[in-house]
Amino acid sequence: MRGLIWIIVLFAVAVAIAMGASLYNGNVYVVVEQTMLRINLHAFILGLLALVIVLYLLVRLIAGILHVPGRMQRFGVARQGRQAAAALNNAGLAFFEGKFQKAEQEAAKVLANKEAGDNRTLALMLGAHAADQMDDTALRDRYLKDIETLPAKKQLSRYLLLAEAALGRRDYPAAENNLNAAAQINPSLTRLVRLQLRYAFDHGNALEVLDKTAKLQKAGAINDYEAGQYQSWAYRRLLALVRDGGGLKACLKRIPDEQKAGELCAVIAEKYVHLGLYSQAVKWVAHYYPHTRQAELLEPFVQSVRYLDDKAQRKAIDLADGWLQAQPNDAQLLMFLGELAYSKQLWGKAQGYLEASLAISPSVQARLALAKVFDETEQSAKAESQRLLALDGATHDENEALLALENK
Repeated sequence: MRGLIWIIVLFAVAVAIAMGASLYNGNVYVVVEQTMLRINLHAFILGLLALVIVLYLLVRLIAGILHVPGRMQRFGVARQGRQAAAALNNAGLAFFEGKFQKAEQEAAKVLANKEAGDNRTLALMLGAHAADQMDDTALRDRYLKDIETLPAKKQLSRYLLLAEAALGRRDYPAAENNLNAAAQINPSLTRLVRLQLRYAFDHGNALEVLDKTAKLQKAGAINDYEAGQYQSWAYRRLLALVRDGGGLKACLKRIPDEQKAGELCAVIAEKYVHLGLYSQAVKWVAHYYPHTRQAELLEPFVQSVRYLDDKAQRKAIDLADGWLQAQPNDAQLLMFLGELAYSKQLWGKAQGYLEASLAISPSVQARLALAKVFDETEQSAKAESQRLLALDGATHDENEALLALENK
């Protein structure tokens, strides 16, 4: 549309000039000292236009020649900039392909390029990380020293790399300083939280481990299995640090119900026994064993029952008898019932439980318990026989364990 308007305007101007030239014919006189030159007006105008055009083209030509060095310089700068971008791209591809030596070399090309511009920052970071992957500490430190000159907001990569390296060599003060510095820039960065989790785990800080695990799980940066492993360790650590009943009560409030009823159930029962809270231990097992049927709960149950009064002991034995009715072929439950009966000097009951346990699944512990029952009932031959059988069983178990180790 704009081109059409220009054509119309030029056509109108041409028409106006043609009409003006036809209406006025004249001469132009040029006087130089004693010489006078007469020129036709139309010829003068055409000559003047031609002169202007020639002068314009001459000026453009001279200007073009004068600007050649500048254009060549700009072309060289642009070419170097393209080379820097290509080298940076190659460095990134090589790094993620695991070709760390090539990545460092390409990054060095970017840094040697005077026209790298903002590409230098990324090249420094790629070079530092590539050198770290190659375990070239001196080269890595040179890159980090250059990164240190960058603005504060661009120091995050350096802090993270230094923190990771410090954790690797167990230099925890340096790791802590760099982690804190990184947290000042971006506290929610996933990689930073991972390093903080590692630091907390190495220091046995269970509460920090739980906090960082929850953050990573919320961000989708850790799978449920890994999160569960960290949480299980943290809860076990908290339980290990408990020193009294109040502390245990506070600790149990932190543990989710599924953990209490799962792998930590027996650990909690053992903790009750360790703290001398025997009645609470019995209540704990009485609450969870009917649902979980974890054999590991039976031993702390038996240990705790021995410290209860006579009435509570009999009640506990009756409770275990109820469990046995639901699972009459549970060899471990029978064995522990036999030990409970032995502790109450119920020799006949103890013998019956232990013999039933051995009939289902012979075990060294059950044979030794039965041998003690025979000792109490003055059946020395039977007691000695059970001890010999227990010794044979222990030797067999040791041989199987050694064979398994050899096969590995």
